[in-house]
Amino acid sequence: DDPCEHVLSRGMEAFQFYGSEAERELLEPYVQGMMEKLGQKLQGASLPIQKKTITYIAVLAGQMEDGFAVYYPPLMPVLKQLVQSLLHKSEERTLLGKTFECISLLAAAVGPEAFRVDAEVIMQAMIQATQVPNLPANDPVKEYMLQASQRICAMMKGAFLPFVPHILPGVLEKFTLKPKEWGQDVAGQLGDDDEVSLSLVTGADGTTKVMIMSTSEMEELSNAVCCVHTFVDELGKDFAPFVAQTAQALLLVFDFSMDEEVRDTAFETWGLLCQCARGNNQVSMVAELVQEFLKRILPKFEKVGATGAVAEAQGLDTEALKTAADGVKACLKKAGPGVLNAQQVQHICQVALSTLNASLKLRDADEAQKRSKPADEDDAVADEDGEEEGVLLRIACCEMVGALADSHADLFMQHCIGPAMQLVTTFIQPSVRFEDRRLALFVVCDMLESLREKIVSQWPQFLPQMLQDVLHQSPGLRQPACYGTSLAAREGAFAPYALAAAQTLSQMITETRSAAKKKSQKPAQACADNALSALAEILTTHQQAVAAGEAQLWGVWLKGLPCQADDEEGVKNHRTLLRLVQAENPQVVGDGGAYLPQVLSILVDVYKTGMADEETSKGIGQLVVKLGPQRLEQLAGQLKEKQRKKLLRIHKEAQ
Repeated sequence: DDPCEHVLSRGMEAFQFYGSEAERELLEPYVQGMMEKLGQKLQGASLPIQKKTITYIAVLAGQMEDGFAVYYPPLMPVLKQLVQSLLHKSEERTLLGKTFECISLLAAAVGPEAFRVDAEVIMQAMIQATQVPNLPANDPVKEYMLQASQRICAMMKGAFLPFVPHILPGVLEKFTLKPKEWGQDVAGQLGDDDEVSLSLVTGADGTTKVMIMSTSEMEELSNAVCCVHTFVDELGKDFAPFVAQTAQALLLVFDFSMDEEVRDTAFETWGLLCQCARGNNQVSMVAELVQEFLKRILPKFEKVGATGAVAEAQGLDTEALKTAADGVKACLKKAGPGVLNAQQVQHICQVALSTLNASLKLRDADEAQKRSKPADEDDAVADEDGEEEGVLLRIACCEMVGALADSHADLFMQHCIGPAMQLVTTFIQPSVRFEDRRLALFVVCDMLESLREKIVSQWPQFLPQMLQDVLHQSPGLRQPACYGTSLAAREGAFAPYALAAAQTLSQMITETRSAAKKKSQKPAQACADNALSALAEILTTHQQAVAAGEAQLWGVWLKGLPCQADDEEGVKNHRTLLRLVQAENPQVVGDGGAYLPQVLSILVDVYKTGMADEETSKGIGQLVVKLGPQRLEQLAGQLKEKQRKKLLRIHKEAQ
């Protein structure tokens, strides 16, 4: 309400920072009053204040999510009118882009059914906005449109498909952006204020070239790859008609060396294309995609095997190899079984382990060199970066091996189990350095997850040590040990280990959860989250083996909830909790529902967070309604005020 436009503008900016972090329950009582004033500003204020208003509304919509749906009917016509008035005003492209962003957030709040009547008009306006002639290369609408399209696609799912043919070609066109070799002609094209990125690239002939690319072009390429990733991920098999076109364009990004994150997203997208083709029963297309990918990527690893080392001096890039290994993993896992023959499975395993061994040799050589020369501060920083890249590469190589076990289990058992187990038995020993022991546990977890009963005969070589590592002092070993225990516990053969393992897990959970809640404790809490999954698996799968201490173990599990740090394990545990409550499991709900206040507190906290999937949140709502008004009122009295507010929202949304 301040009459000074500068003060008003600054106040709106301040809210953007605060509102984007504020929880929904804190904002909810004030939203109606804010929206009444914002509606007035949107229609009658100056253009600068309109821009701030649009962003303000976007923040509210993003934080309130489906609670913002009530403002859709009065707000959407105003936003549509604003779009039409701005479409051909070149001086107001930022406001137009912000309006598209706000519309996409509003659409996400109301859901596909309510947005469907406006979807075609909005999407046509977005497409039209990017086709205005003589737009500058850094036109802000293009980037806003990409982000809004992803948000709308994620919300509409298959209903978004009719718009893909109109949007996709423009997005794929950006894949042609690439760095240029530095020279006078390139220097003359740069403005004084242009920001650029430089990269040194060694060619096949051994010569080094300086490559340059503007920051804005790199952002355009990155945003375009992310946009396509979202389309393929959200549309799934419905994207099948566009797989060939997208794959052809995506190949241009495979050799992009200026930013590994861009190439990593491109490889992930390729894996999703494989999954899309598989889902649409395009078996030959899946095979083509996988073979094309391996044809382009495996030579990077074969070169390492030929030279016997990973070193920049030999023209090899540790970071790029890590990206390539991640790409192989994504491609094989998403493509599924039956796309490789025995020789290919064996070869991929061999090059992955050869690259791993080469990286270990390079690490040993670097450490020997450091011991032989005086310490230098600048060199130490560079060495730390190189060491971290080496660690990540070795993990990625192990995950390549794991992807083979996941996608081709039988061939893995025939041709890869020997070298994989040799790695495990060598590195899992207590005397081995931490990071190598962790590699062994990573491989063990992948084999336990994918091979299941096929690997039981190998358990004596690693399971006893893995169970001991549940109490290891380092979270880096505790977490995979707990995760591996949860996987092994699925098998009937785990029964002889069940009671001792459950007691060890119980000890670790109790000690960790009783520690002070500090940010530095997050890795330890993630370990406890994994331990909760393992304990729940033992209690539900091996009830007879742990009968003597069952009540106490269930108590530890329930007291350890909700999960604190690991979303994936949180989803598992809270889904299990809901299922047991729905089944009225006496160990969980207690005699006469004695534990229900504690259970309800947990479920309210995780409702519609990253710790609960959509199905679990829906089930929580149904449970709340089923409890009935009288029982709910009794239970609510034992909750914190913030939880009671959220409980009211859950009840309202579930009806």
